[in-house]
Amino acid sequence: MAYRKTAASFGLALVLSASAAFAQEQATPFDMSGERGPAVEKPTAIEEEKPATQTPATETPLAETPVTQTGEPEKKAATVDPAVRRYIIPAETLLLEGEMASRSFPVFLTKEQAAGADAISIGYSNAVVVAPEASKFTVTINDVPVKEMAVQSPEGTTDMRLPLTPGLLRPGVNRVTFSVAQRHRTDCTIQSTYDLWTAVDPARTYLTLPADKGGALLTTDDIAAVGLGPTGRTKFRMVVPEMGQPAATNALMRLSQGLALMAKMPNQTFDIVNALPEKAEAGELTVLVGTAGDLSPLLPALPASAQTAALATFVDAPGGRKVFVLSGPSWPSIEGAVEGVVSPVDRPLGVTREALSVRQRNAAEMPLVTGEAALTFSSLGVPTSEFSGRRFRTGFDIGIPSDFYADAYGEATLMLDAAYSSEVLPGSHIDIYVNGNIASTVPITNSGGGIFRHLPIRVTMRHFRPGPNRIDVETILRTQADAVCAPGASALPEPRFALFDTSELRMPRFARMAQLPNLDALSGTGFPYNGLTDPVALYLDRLDGDTLSAGATFLGKVAVASGRVLQIRPEASALAIGERNAILVGTISQLPPLVLAQTHIAGESASSWGAAAGGGQQRATQDAFNEWQSRVRTGSWRGQITAFEEWLHSTFDISFSSLRLLPGPEQEILPDASAGFLVAQGDSPEQTGAWTVLAAPTGDALRTGMDALAQDTRWQQLGGYASLESKDGKELLDVRPVNRARFVTTQPWTFSNMRLVAANWLSSNILAYAVAFCGLSILLGIATSALLNRFGRGS
Repeated sequence: MAYRKTAASFGLALVLSASAAFAQEQATPFDMSGERGPAVEKPTAIEEEKPATQTPATETPLAETPVTQTGEPEKKAATVDPAVRRYIIPAETLLLEGEMASRSFPVFLTKEQAAGADAISIGYSNAVVVAPEASKFTVTINDVPVKEMAVQSPEGTTDMRLPLTPGLLRPGVNRVTFSVAQRHRTDCTIQSTYDLWTAVDPARTYLTLPADKGGALLTTDDIAAVGLGPTGRTKFRMVVPEMGQPAATNALMRLSQGLALMAKMPNQTFDIVNALPEKAEAGELTVLVGTAGDLSPLLPALPASAQTAALATFVDAPGGRKVFVLSGPSWPSIEGAVEGVVSPVDRPLGVTREALSVRQRNAAEMPLVTGEAALTFSSLGVPTSEFSGRRFRTGFDIGIPSDFYADAYGEATLMLDAAYSSEVLPGSHIDIYVNGNIASTVPITNSGGGIFRHLPIRVTMRHFRPGPNRIDVETILRTQADAVCAPGASALPEPRFALFDTSELRMPRFARMAQLPNLDALSGTGFPYNGLTDPVALYLDRLDGDTLSAGATFLGKVAVASGRVLQIRPEASALAIGERNAILVGTISQLPPLVLAQTHIAGESASSWGAAAGGGQQRATQDAFNEWQSRVRTGSWRGQITAFEEWLHSTFDISFSSLRLLPGPEQEILPDASAGFLVAQGDSPEQTGAWTVLAAPTGDALRTGMDALAQDTRWQQLGGYASLESKDGKELLDVRPVNRARFVTTQPWTFSNMRLVAANWLSSNILAYAVAFCGLSILLGIATSALLNRFGRGS
């Protein structure tokens, strides 16, 4: 009897356990309605891989605990010292979207770091609709595959640790590439490809260095290996005990440009303080600048030679770390030490660039196109690719000079070498994007497959801008098999489309004439300060940490865009600048009214910007004005004119602003309470120099706003004659386009160039073109009539 009771109890327990497990499983059903966001942070451990070879390794199954090569659990893997991590991704997030995506990043390593790096760690997650059996995630270093694995992390972030073979990494720049090929679980439509993504977590993606080979920086050449932080940022923390001395300003501003050019990181900022921080985080370099007497209390190990001569070297600091020190007996000697650091990376004025910085956006060369040119896809880093999915996308970057003046006429041409299979249906098409804007579309009208040999695809030049430009080629492929969408059809390996690296981008000869103001050219190539022989006047309203940090960060960004170090001459008064080119940094209330007027900033902003009550009243006034304007226009002839203007712009791409004989003045900027920082550019009083202003309501907002603007994605959005940033630093609120630009000659006078300049100007001012055409027609008629009266018959 006891045995029967025990067996019954055991059976009942099994039934209850199975019911509980089934209920728990039903509580979290498999969700196919949509994708889970990349912000999920539920970590999943992966078994450590075997040493990688030059061929892709096999997929490793999931394990509950990370395991080393000896089979023992890895202890405290999440608490590795950050000092031995070299982060890879220069961004806060990385999303690889679509059926095929790839991103490459440069990583600069010292000789010791390259020899000591033994593994790469990757944290990634993916959309739940990604089919793991048909999707691959590939990690490549220096064109050698390290690992090809299934994309299978829909429930949270999975951490991978891939060992590296000795010799794979090299001293200098290394190219790390993350690639995905993704397929949908159940859907075969074009729209479903937009639901596919793999998110790589920058904070969990890094090269691992042993603690004894962490790669401490020892020479000035090692500054390029300063690296990134977990959020993709690089910071130079400059400790200057006597930052308030005017003699220090020139040395600090020139040094910041030199350090920026050495590192060339896309998101680098400068923080100028007067006290030595306790430690330096990943992606930070501590730099001490000051006389030997100022630095001796902070650095007990400061060499005695700093008391008598200039010094620029790495020194041991309290806490067992290295800091970069520039010192000497006086500030003139420190300026000599700064010059010794900066000179090797400076580009002389007579030397022209053939490419923009290769470490700005990715690890591929970015050629600078200055005129008529033909560039093959292979030279632009686009390899031959075969594709079996529905939406194929690839692209490349090119650089455009600062005096580019062809945004209203002319066309570039893509000579496409491609092929598509017989299953591709008419209605498919090839789209060309320039800087995120669609520039051209070519439909595929023939069935039965075909090969394109140098198919010309014209791309208007209006989407190009000075500096880096991104060109993407996207192909939308429709097939009968996708319409049926049989089980497993989304993962068929048979290629449908091929793009060959013999394709070319052909740029025409375009007009070369610079314009001011032009913040697009400033962010892209550093114009107008990139080619000046005379020093640029620099005005800082006060010599404190906030203003100096904002000025150093801005000059560092301009130096990287220019490819050279600017000559700076600090000025104690903004009124002493005169007609020179100048950069002015300060709080809005400390800038003279003349400076505000020349850079199109309303004078009342000096007192109203940043005031809570004034900002609320200004917004209320603007809202009331907009409401009354809407009321007056509704049903009136003004409303009909507005509707006609919108129709004209949407149908013929013509606006009323182009129907003018002479451009109107720039509208004054009156920042409201939502704006926290602005950059504005204007002419000097006699229009012989360019003034650029960085302003904010407070010093703290000035530093914070410039740090946010220094991020590469935000910096590339800078444009017009003024750009305003939000108070929280998360977005650009407004970019004011230029109405009245001043032309600046940058090239020797030639008839062919002036003809192109005239063609672009007349294309931008069609009313002036129409008036000139009518005037010439009347003159032709008068001349013809006079000739007929003189030589023709009277009747």
